[in-house]
Amino acid sequence: MTGAAALLLAARVVAAPQDHDYRAALDLLYDGRAAEAQARLVALEHAHPDDPVPVYLEALALAWVVEQRPDSTAQDRALEQAADRAWTLADGRLRADPADVRARFARGAASGVRSRFALFRQRRSEAARAAAQMREDLLAARAQDPGDADVLFGLGLYDYYADVLPRFARLLRFLNGLPGGNRARGLAAIEEAARSATLHDVEARVQLYEIRAFYEHDPDGALADIEEVQRRHAGWPLWGLERAEHLRDRLGAYAESEAVARPLLRGRPDAPDPGEAARALARLSIAASLLLDLRPADVREVLLPIADGVAGFPALGAQAQVLLGHAREEQGDRRGAATHYRTAAAGADRGWRKRAEAALAHPMPAAEVKGRQLLAAARRASEARRSEEACARAREVLLAWPASREAALVLADDLLRSGDGEGVRVPEVEEAQGDEPPWLVPWSALLRAHQADLAGRRGDAVKLYKEVLTSPRRRADLRAAAAAGLQAPFTRASAPGAGRPRVRTGPTSIPTATGAAFLEVSRFSTVPSTG
Repeated sequence: MTGAAALLLAARVVAAPQDHDYRAALDLLYDGRAAEAQARLVALEHAHPDDPVPVYLEALALAWVVEQRPDSTAQDRALEQAADRAWTLADGRLRADPADVRARFARGAASGVRSRFALFRQRRSEAARAAAQMREDLLAARAQDPGDADVLFGLGLYDYYADVLPRFARLLRFLNGLPGGNRARGLAAIEEAARSATLHDVEARVQLYEIRAFYEHDPDGALADIEEVQRRHAGWPLWGLERAEHLRDRLGAYAESEAVARPLLRGRPDAPDPGEAARALARLSIAASLLLDLRPADVREVLLPIADGVAGFPALGAQAQVLLGHAREEQGDRRGAATHYRTAAAGADRGWRKRAEAALAHPMPAAEVKGRQLLAAARRASEARRSEEACARAREVLLAWPASREAALVLADDLLRSGDGEGVRVPEVEEAQGDEPPWLVPWSALLRAHQADLAGRRGDAVKLYKEVLTSPRRRADLRAAAAAGLQAPFTRASAPGAGRPRVRTGPTSIPTATGAAFLEVSRFSTVPSTG
């Protein structure tokens, strides 16, 4: 047999005709029908008793079930048993035939799901050992079948996380004892799996979403990933909730986040009833978007249906009470807010009880309450392109609440666009703080790029324009302005609105935005990251 013929034969070894049936069962999982997916995989295990792959997939499906209810251990044993059965069946085939590449893949995949589960339950040494076992088997499978994207997916996960995780969390530095990873190689492998894997394309796409959202600082790229998953599996509310959370918390697209979450309240006619908990999460997501968009008056109507709690989910009712308290407080009703906080503080959920106690102990300063109300008016005027009104309100914000960097950027933008940029101090927003919109970061970079161009520092300007293009935070206007700035330097003559008459409604100086006492954005978080 020629080398080329042997390679073609190897490329057919990992894949099997029944893999398409396995993939259809996984589609049920990603559609939110975990019980149906599990039943289908068990039937396929019985139909193909010598194949360890469906048994591994049973363990993978159970991992999703466990991760959606981290407080429950009811399915932990079943997950471990499925992973052990898959590993043992694959190991038996390898003992009979060490060249059995499908068994090699299945044994490595079973070790991978063992590692995932152990890490989820914080059994770190066990997770590390299983990850090393996965890598060893998948490297051998790849040597026999270099083109299999499902094998590539597991190796990509190892390469990426073994390189990246120890840098992000001290608790994960135990991974330093494992064979080294490679971030770039791992990311490329996961991207290839998302494009062409038979069994793991959705898994790879979900991993890409989390990698780009949490590790690569690429929220715009992550949005495309989660949109693709939701498009393909719209029946599971999880994907809509993840997308709404991402739009809100990492892109600051509050209205769009609300628009994504609202259909989840009524479900889909072609999908199972999502249940009260999913509808409650959608309400909490909408309320969080309204609060971050400075629209507290609209929160009450959204949350009242779940203010008394959701059966079996004490955290949801407690969170509703805390958000109702924040809404009342931002409207200036501290007494009404305290009533909601006390209700949450008396509840059974420890996490939200502590947040409620903190809100009771630390009232929002009166200056911030007034400043946020004025900032809401400035934001609404900016959205309606009423620039003079927006600037007037922004000046009022800074007089009441000098810490507002958003108001300072409103004024700096107006001054630069009018060609009156001498002495303007643009707040340098390297990272959004508290509940500031994430798009303040590229907006600040764009205005500093304009300033650099006006000062003749073209190199600095180009660098800042490129930063905006890399992560515009869902702001097409900022992307377009940065692209224009790269093509030609920003000048007073080219500034939109240069030379237009301006109505002075207050001082032109912009107070330095320091000493902000912002609330943590995590107070609005509703959807945990999936493992």
